[in-house]
Amino acid sequence: MSFSFDFPSALSATGAFTLLALLKVTCVLLAALGVTALMRRSSAGARHLVWLVALIAALFLPSWSLWSPVPVRVLPAAERVQAPATVSVPEVARAPVTAPDGVAQTATPHTPVTSVTSRRSFAIGVTSVALWSLVLWSLVAVVMFGQLALGAWTVARIVHRSRALEQPDWQRPLCEIADRLELEDAPRLVQSDQIRMPFATGFPRAVIVLPSESASWSDERRCAVLIHELAHVKRRDLAGHLVSRIACALYWFHPLVWTAARQLRAESERACDDLALVLGTRAADYAEHLLDIVKDVHEERMPAVALAMAKPSEFEGRMLAILDPRRHRRGPGRIQAAWLVGTLTALALVVGALSPVRRATATPFRSGSDGALLGLQSDNADPNPVDGSNPAVAPADQKSDESAEPRPRPKETSTQAKEKDDEATQEANEVQRVQVLAKTLRSDPDAEVRRVAAWGLQNHGDNDVAVQALADALAREQDVDVREMATWALAESHSPAAAAAIEAAFRRDKSSKVRLTAAWAAGSIGSKTSVEGLTALLSDPDPNLREIAAWSIGSCEPEKAPAALVRLLGDTNRDVRLSAAWALHVIGDGSTADALEAAFNREKDPDVQRGLIRALGSMGDQAVATLTRLVESPDKEIRTVAVTALAGGNAGGPWPWPRPEPRPYP
Repeated sequence: MSFSFDFPSALSATGAFTLLALLKVTCVLLAALGVTALMRRSSAGARHLVWLVALIAALFLPSWSLWSPVPVRVLPAAERVQAPATVSVPEVARAPVTAPDGVAQTATPHTPVTSVTSRRSFAIGVTSVALWSLVLWSLVAVVMFGQLALGAWTVARIVHRSRALEQPDWQRPLCEIADRLELEDAPRLVQSDQIRMPFATGFPRAVIVLPSESASWSDERRCAVLIHELAHVKRRDLAGHLVSRIACALYWFHPLVWTAARQLRAESERACDDLALVLGTRAADYAEHLLDIVKDVHEERMPAVALAMAKPSEFEGRMLAILDPRRHRRGPGRIQAAWLVGTLTALALVVGALSPVRRATATPFRSGSDGALLGLQSDNADPNPVDGSNPAVAPADQKSDESAEPRPRPKETSTQAKEKDDEATQEANEVQRVQVLAKTLRSDPDAEVRRVAAWGLQNHGDNDVAVQALADALAREQDVDVREMATWALAESHSPAAAAAIEAAFRRDKSSKVRLTAAWAAGSIGSKTSVEGLTALLSDPDPNLREIAAWSIGSCEPEKAPAALVRLLGDTNRDVRLSAAWALHVIGDGSTADALEAAFNREKDPDVQRGLIRALGSMGDQAVATLTRLVESPDKEIRTVAVTALAGGNAGGPWPWPRPEPRPYP
């Protein structure tokens, strides 16, 4: 038994598959280009999602084409060349001829070899080109992956040599913005002398790297930069950026892949800009901060795995998008995102699965002069077999394995049944998990175990059993830490039972720690029914409780601001006054404009003054008289806010609240 491998044939088949895969990738990227062109007025986040799906499809499409080919008969059927019948040659045709040396020879028919030689030369040439193309692709891909690895090493070295920013004036806005973006963990914040452009990097835990010049930044610039970089972390742009770099390394020769990667990065930056503006950052101020950062950096090269805050080459388009008030800022909702991802994924799967094959044909094989029908021609048979055999004269009952046409595999109905079984099993496990945790919270003798059980029920705020167990623990538990954890867990539930249990806790619990967490939880839920109970906390001796109660009232957004909240503008504690100003800013009750103006005139703290101005600026027409008086202020910032508010603009400016979420993790 012998084994032989036809390398030229294998290389030729691989080349055909590669060309077909590139054609499919091109179709998917062209479709993404067309879709994004139609979505010019949509948000940058929606267009970013389209490009991300297209690049992921480009990476996985060749594998999908191999795994599940669906034959489509679009190629012309193969034509057989019938071997000529054997004809007897008369003796007269074999007349002797005289060779040059005088020896008589008989002329015999022979087969010309010119066409065979030319076909072999062409095949060798094609094989040689394909082989060198493969070598060139491999070399360039290795170089680009090496650059990617070098960039990762450079970033790791920068982060390792950086200084951690643990100061409260950095950590407080970092945690506040992270909580507002609903990030589970705030990323690390470091400062480096080796860079001049802020950037985000790293996963699974992200790191934000700031230049040494950031020490002299104003609070507004710090907030603007942190909002932008944390938006990258929230949107998981770091993973998307890595996908684009891998696609460029594999398809380095494909211009559409580079275009898709460039568009992906541009749309991710614009989506983060939009998120910063949605969170309340004033467009003109944000653009000014961005301009100052880019102006100082010029053309600094960043490592491939880092997401720099701004590139000078992209700055003009981003600036126009930031200052355009007609732009749609909010990212795609769940329904729109699911529709975009589902549609593009289905398109990529269909395009990737299609495999063109030859059309079937029924050409009779005829023999010699009698024209007898011998068999049907197979559309997969080789018209030029390499072993010299002639399939045209094969017996009619002979069967060839090559004539079997590949057929799409039938859909397995058991897959859907299996998915349903998995969903039912998952639901059953979920119910069992909640029941076990609830029972542990009620009956376990160890307080620490009960505390962990309460923490675990936080993820089941929509389950009545979990909510009831947490409410019972909040009312009957003796251990303070368990009650605090139960209060924190109930903040994720929006059921009336949870709101009632939390209100009872901040009204009557004996522990100030539990009451503090309960007041925060009431603001997180945001029920207007809690405003009356929270108002009573505004006179509590504990300034931390007064501060959180004021924030919670603002988060509940009542139609009228409570009088006790307005009186809090004169509180002795600076943080309490600032929290009251933020709450009045959110509520927007025009009747409090005079009180805000009076508080501003007597306020000495600059941060609280800015907060009061923001609160006044958010009231618009309801504070026209007060804003008109402030237009004549000698302070430029006050005049700017007053004029902007009177002109109908957003005078609130960046205000990264709410306060950090309590994290009583076990």
